[in-house]
Amino acid sequence: MVSRRASSVQYSAIREIFDMAPQGAINMGIGEPDFGPPSPLLEGMREAMGLGLDGYGPTKGLPELRGAIAEMLKPHNSSITAENVMITCGATQGVMTAYQTLFDPAGEVLVPDPGFVLYSPDALLVDAEPVPYYLWEEDGFEPSVEMLKGLINPRTDGIVVNSPGNPTGGTLSKGTVKAIADLAQDKGFFIISDEVYDRFVYEGEHHSFLPYLENSIVVNSFSKCLGIPGWRIGYMVAEKAIIDQLAKINYYAVACPSTPVQYAVSRALEGMDSFMAHHRKEYDSRRRLMTSLLNEIPGFHCALPKGAFYAFPSYDQDASCLELAHALVNSGLICIPGCAFGDAGDGHLRFSYATSPENIRVGLEKVKEVVEGMPRLPSSVCALRKGRPC
Repeated sequence: MVSRRASSVQYSAIREIFDMAPQGAINMGIGEPDFGPPSPLLEGMREAMGLGLDGYGPTKGLPELRGAIAEMLKPHNSSITAENVMITCGATQGVMTAYQTLFDPAGEVLVPDPGFVLYSPDALLVDAEPVPYYLWEEDGFEPSVEMLKGLINPRTDGIVVNSPGNPTGGTLSKGTVKAIADLAQDKGFFIISDEVYDRFVYEGEHHSFLPYLENSIVVNSFSKCLGIPGWRIGYMVAEKAIIDQLAKINYYAVACPSTPVQYAVSRALEGMDSFMAHHRKEYDSRRRLMTSLLNEIPGFHCALPKGAFYAFPSYDQDASCLELAHALVNSGLICIPGCAFGDAGDGHLRFSYATSPENIRVGLEKVKEVVEGMPRLPSSVCALRKGRPC
């Protein structure tokens, strides 16, 4: 027998698609950058090995890295110090630590739909109830504050926001960020803001919850911006009193983050802006290419994503997103069905443009070949899919 918590969650549909993929399939499903780490980071890791930094470190993380992160974030909030920062084993562990620290059984957590696959299962794993708030293509995948107000009740303990968003590529405006922060302050709940794609913004600028730490925990990661998803290193920012509580959970979960990895990252932070500027320009080119090619496929519609490195097109073929994703993987292309990210994701597919322009061209040609001749839904039926226009 296993616990009720373990049996309450399932493996993601993403894993099913990857398990089906034939050898040599073009991978446009993976959520990781295709550039490697910068040379200062690699040199920092070599230094760490030479210095013998292979022992346990502080639960909250190395003071020099926490201080460097605090300095990096001061343009968002000048009051941030090292005391507001805790290092984590990636954003995944950070989000779970936040849930364990903030939420009690029977409380409700508002989660985006479509949204990253962790948010609802993490609630179930702390015996809280995930309550979806829907993101729609015609709204730029930005939530309606009025809709959020209608979902809040005395059981609401928190809300999870993700900007730039996975899978949608949507971003939150400055006004929406402030409105959600004001709502949390007024109603007395917490915001968990997942900002791992903050350096992948192509339209406008990133609007962070860092200025609103009275009711927010900001989770971030170096996986995307430094090209090191397998190194498992991230951080959380909150009021010191909350950081102290998060650290207790962190100790019992992981004891401490990796000492040599922290040392290496501390050596790479100074050059991270210029490193990312180059890659952001390349990813901007790829998002434009992908969006243009997707919109050439009969029945597909894709707005230009504002951030992250995903396109989330809708389509009007008469097939569920899971059926269409299965057909595509059988043709040699991996993409992710939108329903893996929530009910509102049906009628969509997620494609990652963290791959070469050649793979984008070849992969989307496969999409065109697969959907050619598929029956199409009448516009009236398509408009009713999940209650909103496709």
